[in-house]
Amino acid sequence: MHTVLDVTASSYGDALIAELTGDDAGARAGFERVLAAPDAPPALSARAALHLARMEARGGKNARRALDLVARAAALAPSDVAIAEGVAQLEAEVGARGDIRGPPVGKPLPGVPPKVAEAFAAAERALERVHKLHPRPFIEALSSSIRLKEDATEEVVAKYRAVAQHGGLAEIAASYRIGSLYHDLAVGLVFDLPPELDPSVAAGLRRWLAGQALIDLRRAVAAYRACLAAPPLAEAEPWRLAAEADLRAALDLLGEGAEGPRK
Repeated sequence: MHTVLDVTASSYGDALIAELTGDDAGARAGFERVLAAPDAPPALSARAALHLARMEARGGKNARRALDLVARAAALAPSDVAIAEGVAQLEAEVGARGDIRGPPVGKPLPGVPPKVAEAFAAAERALERVHKLHPRPFIEALSSSIRLKEDATEEVVAKYRAVAQHGGLAEIAASYRIGSLYHDLAVGLVFDLPPELDPSVAAGLRRWLAGQALIDLRRAVAAYRACLAAPPLAEAEPWRLAAEADLRAALDLLGEGAEGPRK
């Protein structure tokens, strides 16, 4: 008899062979099967996520997707040293934390009142500024840089919430941006801790960071769902498509994809 774990391990092995022989399509399909298997061991799923992240990051093709997969790998196996090393390496390779999610920043909202358009444009400018803030993995700056990023995120979220109150396209676009801000805040909490930290302190900090990321991901999911729950508009289609894609990515990080939460 073959168990689910046998099949999953076989898919992972086949994907590795495909990657080594240059069959990117076969490798991608195999690693995706491992990630989609609800009963796959977390360590195996984390390794599949890292391999997919490397494929996405290769040649700078899709830094955003790569970083989502890196965060997923870290969430699946937070105590795995090999995974932590792979996460740190990929974070360094990808460099800047990807492009801003969704439609281009500054894209005007057709048909909205001038005051709403102006408020949305101001929020977009603030989004660009907060996107450039990243936690600094140094003992003397770690907590303050995280707090700075969190506070700046909440300030921009407040700007978008004010825009969303006007309904219609403004509500859809602003709700999506709120989701993307919390999504990026969660992913940004995945980084290599200072090596000089005491192991017990580092373990506690990782647990705290994981808890904060979980809160932010749930906020992102709520905002993406609010975007998709708004009455559909033809001009809002790019925002809705982005919300659908990023909602799936956020649910994957939470382990709540199509198959439901992992056991």
